[in-house]
Amino acid sequence: MADVEAMYAPPEEFASGEVDDLATLTNLNQDVLLRELKVRYQKNVIYTFVSDILIAVNPFKQLPIYDKKHMDLYNDKIKGELPPHVYAIADACFHNLAKMRKNQCAVISGESGAGKTESAKYLVKQILELCSSGHVAGENLEHKIIQVSPVLEAFGNA
Repeated sequence: MADVEAMYAPPEEFASGEVDDLATLTNLNQDVLLRELKVRYQKNVIYTFVSDILIAVNPFKQLPIYDKKHMDLYNDKIKGELPPHVYAIADACFHNLAKMRKNQCAVISGESGAGKTESAKYLVKQILELCSSGHVAGENLEHKIIQVSPVLEAFGNA
């Protein structure tokens, strides 16, 4: 039994709550995932990557990570250069759309009260900011997003 526990134990050099992308851990299981999310949450670090998936834990309070400074910080960055954030997902969607000219999708899922609507608002806010920051494709995209916002809001409240 001790061999099994050792197999699932995190490596010794692993500092709990310090890994931004849990997919980089050699032994990722449900217990490790939940412990890491809890430790990060207690430090007000609400975003964690698991490969290309961003996990957000609702802090049920306003955090100072959604200002213009953070929006600019996540503009045109490669995943892993900065800590996980919903702005990183928005930036990746926007730049992949501009570069590949293919539709992009961000799935926001969770329980009632998990913060899905807030996450969607931050995502759209960042995309609109990127649209207005001088990108050629941005002007048309910004217009389209503004047009569909009432429809998105209606689905969010359904």
